[in-house]
Amino acid sequence: MTELMASRVIEDVATLKALADPIRMRVLELAMSEPERTWTAKELAKIVGVAPTKIYYHINQLEQHQLLHIRDTRVVNGIIEKQYGAGQLNLTFHRRSGEEPSSVHEVVATLLDQIKDEIEAGLNAGTISGSSEAPDPVRMMLSRGVAEIPVDRIAEFRHELQALMRRFEQAGVARDGTATGGHRFAMLVGMHPLGLS
Repeated sequence: MTELMASRVIEDVATLKALADPIRMRVLELAMSEPERTWTAKELAKIVGVAPTKIYYHINQLEQHQLLHIRDTRVVNGIIEKQYGAGQLNLTFHRRSGEEPSSVHEVVATLLDQIKDEIEAGLNAGTISGSSEAPDPVRMMLSRGVAEIPVDRIAEFRHELQALMRRFEQAGVARDGTATGGHRFAMLVGMHPLGLS
């Protein structure tokens, strides 16, 4: 079995392009949310909401870029069934110097669209509330802030943000890799220079 990485930095264009697809992002997010669990293509297809015949292309793309790994195989009715798992607990995206930014743009657009769609669906279904009086399990926090950070503390600030996310991600997973039963929340953390003087 391939070892699960704690964090992976994605900076090559081919992997960024592989991630610039909402179905693949959903499959990967699902696998990373329960890192010790294995999934069959049929299970992933059902949860993601695509036909099992179509999920194989997306799984193969993720496997080719080592984002998903085959953890086990078994024979079911004479057919080899693969069990997939995440290759990492979380991802960070970078673009190599000198490369075209279009692949990063595609990933950013995919992530933002996914968050927007999830929020809209939750608001429409009543499973998400924007009210500050709503109970914690359904209350959405959407915040945008601007902070002026001393140049010598920028790396520290990034590190603290990532450490906070990892601490709470790990708190939701028991030692055996199963979920602890807490409420699941999606988090998209972005930090970018404003480019303003």
